[in-house]
Amino acid sequence: MIVEDSAPPGVVVVGRLAKGTAGEARRVVHVFGVEATAATSALIRTKCGEALSRTDVEWLAPGVGMPCEPCLGLTTGEPARSPRRELGV
Repeated sequence: MIVEDSAPPGVVVVGRLAKGTAGEARRVVHVFGVEATAATSALIRTKCGEALSRTDVEWLAPGVGMPCEPCLGLTTGEPARSPRRELGV
């Protein structure tokens, strides 16, 4: 178990709205910073900026469910690389 204080930089957790709290189209798997699991507010913010009710979130193992594409795009720990540099242009 990773505790927020001992988590290495960049650790993320994933979750989605629990069954019955939203339609299936809204139940995409969002990415959260590990601090979201320890926060005490009623709403938690996803990497893509959506605010979800903490009581409505179902925490998941990575790789489960349909991912939220904006969350995935904002999650990478590596800076964007230029394809031109890789091709030597």
